[in-house]
Amino acid sequence: MLSFLPGWASILVVVLTITWTVCVAGIALGKTGRNPLWALVAFLFFPLLTVGLWVVALSRWPRLDQKP
Repeated sequence: MLSFLPGWASILVVVLTITWTVCVAGIALGKTGRNPLWALVAFLFFPLLTVGLWVVALSRWPRLDQKP
């Protein structure tokens, strides 16, 4: 897919994409009241990601209980 780029640039694009995804997932988890480090754990254990998404989606969200 990235064959038109030199080898080092292809690796750089992949690393930046993975870093961006983990950071954005950490921000999203932080906004739901969860520990943002779960994004890193979810990335390391990718097959468990779908189970983790269901757990986060169906659990109680602490930020929704707070009054503004």
